[in-house]
Amino acid sequence: MFLRDRSMHTTDNLRRRHIHTGQSLVEFALSASLLIMLLLGTVDFARGYAAQVSIKNAVAEAGYYAVQNPRDDAGIRNAVRSELAGFTPAVQNSDITITRDCTPDVERTTIQVRYQYNLLFTFLVPSATVTLGSETTVPQMGGC
Repeated sequence: MFLRDRSMHTTDNLRRRHIHTGQSLVEFALSASLLIMLLLGTVDFARGYAAQVSIKNAVAEAGYYAVQNPRDDAGIRNAVRSELAGFTPAVQNSDITITRDCTPDVERTTIQVRYQYNLLFTFLVPSATVTLGSETTVPQMGGC
């Protein structure tokens, strides 16, 4: 009688252990997918921030070029594109806006760059893009 009770007790423990193993697997699958999404979001944010810093630096370089070479729009655009040469897709002329404001005292050139940044999550949401941009205004000596 003692052996029979012990064998039933062992069978019940095996069933409980099997149920807990399945539950643990489901909990791991749910928490792992959440952690992977969190990790991808963090990486995506870091890549976007680095791209924004690169755009700010490119606009600053273009402003420096514009101060030295007034009215050279092609050179200003080339300065931006050379700084952002590693971007995929590449920066186009339509992403770069150059405007001039003339007052009696000074002429100002404004350089603006807008870039459509593709997120890593595009496999989940195909149209997941963020517009990054920067602008600077530099004085032009010599009047209008």
